[in-house]
Amino acid sequence: MGYLLTRTQHIVFSSELCYDACGSRMHLGPRIPRRPAVRVSHTGRRTGNEVLFSNANRRPQLSAWFLGAVTLLIASGATASTLAALESGVYAGIRGGRVLYIECQLPRGDAAKPLLERYLLNPEEWKDYRGRMAVAIPFSRLSMEARRAVLEAIFPEDRADGEGWWHKVAFKGEEGAETWWSIAEWFTGVGTNYHDLMNHPRNANHAETLQLGQVVFIPANLLMPSLRARCGGGAEIEAPPVFDADAHELTYGSDRQGPYALYRLKKGEALYTAVVARFTDFRENADILKACEIIQKRSGIRNVHRMRAGQKILIPLEMLSDRYQPAGSERRREYESVQQEAQRLQATRVRAKELEGVVIILDPGHGGRDHGAAFPQYGLYEDEINYDIVCRIKELLETRTRAKVYVTLLDPKQGYTPTKATRFRHDTDEILLTNPPYDNYDAKISANLRWYLVNHIYRKERAAGVDDRKILFASIHCDALYNEKMRGAMVYVPGANYRRNSETPSGAVYARFEEARNNRAANSTSADHRRDEALSRNFAETFLHALATNNPPIKVHSMGDPVRNVIRQSGGRAYLPAVLRNTMVPTKVLVEAANLTNPTDRERAADPKWRQWFAEAFVAAVIKHFNS
Repeated sequence: MGYLLTRTQHIVFSSELCYDACGSRMHLGPRIPRRPAVRVSHTGRRTGNEVLFSNANRRPQLSAWFLGAVTLLIASGATASTLAALESGVYAGIRGGRVLYIECQLPRGDAAKPLLERYLLNPEEWKDYRGRMAVAIPFSRLSMEARRAVLEAIFPEDRADGEGWWHKVAFKGEEGAETWWSIAEWFTGVGTNYHDLMNHPRNANHAETLQLGQVVFIPANLLMPSLRARCGGGAEIEAPPVFDADAHELTYGSDRQGPYALYRLKKGEALYTAVVARFTDFRENADILKACEIIQKRSGIRNVHRMRAGQKILIPLEMLSDRYQPAGSERRREYESVQQEAQRLQATRVRAKELEGVVIILDPGHGGRDHGAAFPQYGLYEDEINYDIVCRIKELLETRTRAKVYVTLLDPKQGYTPTKATRFRHDTDEILLTNPPYDNYDAKISANLRWYLVNHIYRKERAAGVDDRKILFASIHCDALYNEKMRGAMVYVPGANYRRNSETPSGAVYARFEEARNNRAANSTSADHRRDEALSRNFAETFLHALATNNPPIKVHSMGDPVRNVIRQSGGRAYLPAVLRNTMVPTKVLVEAANLTNPTDRERAADPKWRQWFAEAFVAAVIKHFNS
């Protein structure tokens, strides 16, 4: 509910904010110091810093009719509004977490002219408000400078620097919540810019539904001019918050056992999911349990089943993912430099209409004797699911685009025809398409031969003149994380710090294969590593967005970062799959489509319609990657 204007007084209330027309440019006077925001309570009772509109300590008394209307709204369950004073009688407001406006209490007659002219987009329309006691002016009809004043008043924890604006999500609840669209509309002037915000590398870890306290980055080139001017540096602009939205929940310290990050547990949270799975790169159940044990001991917790909200959790610093390391640390700087490189490379992304000249190399994970994750009681084998998803992606690419598609694996009986099966039987007839073909007898040999094969294809296409930025490699898998609460897709990218400049698998077996004989070593440089991670992150973010916005939406992993650049194992070992370590294709991802341990994900993976939706989202991401 909000302000509406009557025919006589031009101010009544309804379920929609209705306003008289306002117009063009204006200039604000001297900046008014911010005052504490005022929240309109649903109940009318004062709780904390919530007060009624009529609270004399926060704002002037409203007229009897105005106060009566407000009281009526509160009694009927109206959506709460938050107000912040801009100057005497003028308040910035937000309703339902989405609708921004300015509320003005007007002086009589022509005395309202100078006040309204300072805020209206078209100062000439001040006459439309003459004789009214109070008006609410929507954000879209405010001048550019007035919009800036509203944003700064309603969101006092926002920061700006030379790169852009860092907006902290402050509204989420029953009365409404901020959305990507509303943020794009407020800060860029155009709601459709939400795609660009969601796809920005520094917003990579945000899901479609924003959470309270997350920090959304709006790059300077998208900001409205009046906000962009505030990003040029200067003493009044504080340093920006950290890149990710969750790091504000960590503080850092050191004791006799070494440096740590401190996290305060929230109600209902557990070490396994809320701490280790979220802030670290451990993946296997045994490694996560070991990490939980170390953190429990370090935090002095006797019984993990009796932890309360606010419990201090001390996480050894070496366990943290790179993005959660302290600001200024070497690992954090490396992470941020890759994010910056990803943003830079966005501007140099190649375009390809209908994917003309694009080469897609698809790798169905496992196969042959190696079935991957297996749930025979449900008739589900990971390699069969992976293969069917790849068949569907291949079919879509070849029928809807002009892309050239390679697949590393072949099931001679099935070919590349998608199956409608909801239960599978484990067969071992998939072969790797090397020369000669390999029967996938040994999983490690198969993993190495895959990157040999991909590199062979890459060299062939490069020799034919294909731009390396037009080649994309994707290895499709399904996860089997022990904790069945974990759901959704994840994407692994090649972490720049976790690759060697040269790697040669040991064993005479590789000499049998044409793809490996003349190029035994995988050679790359540090510059390659940084570029590869940046390019791969850009595609990963586009893909996850395509999943989340698919019709119907496909679940993206939300217990931690859905884009990972390494897998950590107990003992401190960092592991990166061979197809990401040694593949020469710059843009490369390993996709975990679902967690087969989770009943819902398992049900989805068994459904051929879901596998088709997943394939369609992947193809949509490829098209967007090369056309946006």
